[in-house]
Amino acid sequence: MAEYLLGIDAGTESIRTGVFDLKGNILGFGSYPYKTYYQHPAWAEQKVEEWREALIKSIVEAIRISGINPKEVIAIGLDATCCSVVFFDENNKPTRDPIIWMDVRSSEEAKFIESIDDPARGYNGYSKVSAEWFPCKNLWVKKNQPEIYKKSKVIAEYTDWITFELTGEWTLGINTTSVREYYDNEKGGFPKEFYKKIGLEDIFEKLPRRVLKLGEVAGRLRKEIAGKTGLPEGIPVAQGGADAFIAVIGLNALKPGQLAYITGSSHLLIGISDKRFHVKGLFGTYPDAVIDNAYIIEGGQTSTGSVLKWFKINFINKKIEEEAAKQNLSIYQYMDKQAEKLPPGSEGVIILEHWQGNRTPYVDPYSRGVIRGLSLKHTPVHIYRAIMEAVAYGTEIILRVMKKSNFEISEIIACGGTTQSKLWLQIYADVTGLPIKKTTTSEAAALGSAILGAVAAGKYNNITEAADKMVKFKETVVPNMDNHKKYKFFVDQYEGTYSRLKDSAYTMSTHISNYNK
Repeated sequence: MAEYLLGIDAGTESIRTGVFDLKGNILGFGSYPYKTYYQHPAWAEQKVEEWREALIKSIVEAIRISGINPKEVIAIGLDATCCSVVFFDENNKPTRDPIIWMDVRSSEEAKFIESIDDPARGYNGYSKVSAEWFPCKNLWVKKNQPEIYKKSKVIAEYTDWITFELTGEWTLGINTTSVREYYDNEKGGFPKEFYKKIGLEDIFEKLPRRVLKLGEVAGRLRKEIAGKTGLPEGIPVAQGGADAFIAVIGLNALKPGQLAYITGSSHLLIGISDKRFHVKGLFGTYPDAVIDNAYIIEGGQTSTGSVLKWFKINFINKKIEEEAAKQNLSIYQYMDKQAEKLPPGSEGVIILEHWQGNRTPYVDPYSRGVIRGLSLKHTPVHIYRAIMEAVAYGTEIILRVMKKSNFEISEIIACGGTTQSKLWLQIYADVTGLPIKKTTTSEAAALGSAILGAVAAGKYNNITEAADKMVKFKETVVPNMDNHKKYKFFVDQYEGTYSRLKDSAYTMSTHISNYNK
């Protein structure tokens, strides 16, 4: 009998499910969307019932497209957006809608946590605390919606909800707890004294009790889900984690010196080290958060593909649509073709891509987007290219911080929606001066999840062995070092834009936030 794996990747806009064989080949993919609801500036929520529908429909669609017999699926692995927080009562009914990762309403709570003097904060080098994080969101709910907080008997991550939906078991993963909840596997787990200081000592009554490593069996597929999908009841469901970190596995970026670049609506930069260290402005290092006996360092940007999507919605007119259609190109392909004609630096247009604040190295939820340098000469094409360059500039700033901690990078391994643009990848390579490798699948998170399923099913001894067998590389984008030299000026201009405007951005953000209360 043939044997197949499901890799479930729950992102910001949809759930995507892939069917893989044990060699990592993808046989079919299913996707189903859901909405994000923005009730106020800096707020972002989704709905459990929409997740549930998307989960089942993406699985069914993936199986249909692959043409396999669903009874030949031997295991399921999964990942989801990190810091997307769910709240359930004693009957496992939602007490409020999930607050997703990009929601930064808890900025004041983040500032308060940042003021706390506790050894747990050394875990992130005593850097700023992000309003995206799990403790900040929970503290906001406890302060502003106390009845909902009290009524919530289970508080967990999106990943944990998928595990529960598939198996009926609530678990926590060492990945999400380590990277966003101050869990330290080398120091006894959760820092309970720290949680007491910030006013969340009762959170442990609400968290699932079991903390599992990636790839451990979290539970078995329950009868109801088997009936809806055709999958075998009782197959193992592997403990999953945050989408970007599971993508590191799907990229096989598991050796020191490699940097995983996982991009979509936002993006993360994740590297593995054989030593523990902390550096201000970055997150980590986290022990055992992906593989045993290794440490994770992390940086990232909140707005990546989402800014280009914003551009498409607001700047693409009928004329551009007609021209793209004439050439049988998508809007993005057409705009890439036009933007290729511009020189490095977009003829002086500098963009700060902080549409939803900054994740690293500034950890500044109050920062906002900026477009500077416009003249009557400039067109939407300049802005389009400048957005791509802005994301690359932001990454280069992060790399500079990493290098200061003696974390040296030899290559970038990339995946995600924006890597489909050859122009964007070339800009990225030119700005950073590093080669960028791509794997044979752009769906690294789903493949990483499938790898976890393979480990849970006992087909491979560990994650590293499975990744070596299941991940394949197809191309390398080589940097143009002449362009790299030219870009240094613009990177410095980008960095100066933030430093000069951060106080003004804070004033405006807090004014608008108070105005809308």
